[in-house]
Amino acid sequence: MGTLTADCPRLDGHCPHKLATSCRLTSTLNCCACADERAHSRTYRCYIDGVGFVQRGTRWQGYCWFCKEFWTNRLAATDPPLEISQTRIPEIPDQTEFLDRWFEFHHGYRIAKLQDGTEQRMPVIGEPFKEVSPGFLPRTLDQLRAGVENDAGRPENRLRRRRLSSEEERPEEPQQSLESALEDLLAEASDDEPSRPPEERAPPPAVEAPTPDPGPRRVPIAPIRSLNSQRARERFARVFGTREDIQREDYESPLSTMFNRANARYRQAEERRATDDVYPPPPETLNSLSAQERREIEEQVLWGVMRESAAQHEQEAEGNVWSYTPRRREIEYWGLVQGQPPPEIEYDVRLSREQNYRRLNVHRAQQNATSSSSSSQAPATSREGELADYQARNATPSSSSSSSSTPPAPGMSQIQTSIQQITSELQRLRLASEAITSARHNMHARFVTPERPVQTLDNQPNRPPPMTDEEMTKTLACQVCYQQLADTAVLPCGHMVMCQWCADVVIPVKHSHLPVRPTKCPMCRKVVKQRFRIHMGS
Repeated sequence: MGTLTADCPRLDGHCPHKLATSCRLTSTLNCCACADERAHSRTYRCYIDGVGFVQRGTRWQGYCWFCKEFWTNRLAATDPPLEISQTRIPEIPDQTEFLDRWFEFHHGYRIAKLQDGTEQRMPVIGEPFKEVSPGFLPRTLDQLRAGVENDAGRPENRLRRRRLSSEEERPEEPQQSLESALEDLLAEASDDEPSRPPEERAPPPAVEAPTPDPGPRRVPIAPIRSLNSQRARERFARVFGTREDIQREDYESPLSTMFNRANARYRQAEERRATDDVYPPPPETLNSLSAQERREIEEQVLWGVMRESAAQHEQEAEGNVWSYTPRRREIEYWGLVQGQPPPEIEYDVRLSREQNYRRLNVHRAQQNATSSSSSSQAPATSREGELADYQARNATPSSSSSSSSTPPAPGMSQIQTSIQQITSELQRLRLASEAITSARHNMHARFVTPERPVQTLDNQPNRPPPMTDEEMTKTLACQVCYQQLADTAVLPCGHMVMCQWCADVVIPVKHSHLPVRPTKCPMCRKVVKQRFRIHMGS
């Protein structure tokens, strides 16, 4: 879209940019820039989607499309370039020279002075203004034939501006920093002190003796700052690597490396579980391993035991969830005697029997270690013998197969004991969570109200019987004039006692239904908030 003011005449009240910008402010003689009354600022706020308001905008970003294009193109064609923070639209950059040349194309001629002092009009012909973007001059016929692009780089559009006062005061060389200035002052002081002749030193040496010489004791600031910055860089840990490391094709994030290691440990635990190798090595082997290897073995054994425990829980039939904490004496009793326990405590009794059997094996191993002659003897007490016989007869197939393939290692290690404790605690937590969930469902089902049936004309028990014609006949005369039908209702009371003509006098409204002043209903004397007209069907 080009310039749309080619045929518009220039009025005396127009601002100088009105026609050149094709400003769309039709109700005023000024353009958007001249009508902008805001105070000038170095930065302006703009909204970025996903970020919010930031100070990256321009003063002319809220102008009409033509004014915005005009100032964007003029700033791009400014020579020498000018920063956005240095602009003061419409004064800086100054567009007087550009506007004079633009109006020559707008008038179609320019005034040239001859040698004798007379003025002569010279025709100026260019491309149509509707094909010229705001902020650029039209191209001549020769330039159109040559195919010259009309952009900010075209010499006719680039006009030199005068330098600002701030730019003239700015030194050509880079400004000296505070640190370098302090270093120069310290260096000059240290150089001038030894070069002074002795006669210029007025105070005697005896007086200067107690006064320390501050020159050689001063430490340069730059080395200290460089040392601090170096230490800060050393303290800063690049967790994800440097920019060069991240941009490499074979780069792998530390997070992915961590998850890969965890996945590898999980696969190793699965392989050990598949081969029934879920028991820890002997204590002698554990003592010779490092802390890292020992932790990996513990994790592998833990994964295998947890998977077996989960499989057993899935196979068990769901019973009463409230029996996850049975009486301890009853469990201990069934754990010591033979027989079939009740179904609600069968799993806990089985765990108790297995724990007793493992304690018996530990005690037996300790006796074998202390006395070799007692290795072939029976259990020490009748209670232990009874437990061993019962466990041998009533062992589950999984436990018998695992015991036949890999006999228990002598001396139950502390790792397996801790894993057993973790397994039992997980079982208790699972049962407790199931109990809580069931209780919540029961409470929710207790307090849920039943769905009400759909209301119909025939399904209303409180509906009164039909009324007669006399009862349904009402007088709708206006209670103010008694000459017209009442068709105006007031809220919130809901009385319809006035006609629209009386309502305009008693309760005048604005915006078609809001009272102009506080008014009360003529029937109940309540304050009226709204007034509406009722349209009856007959």
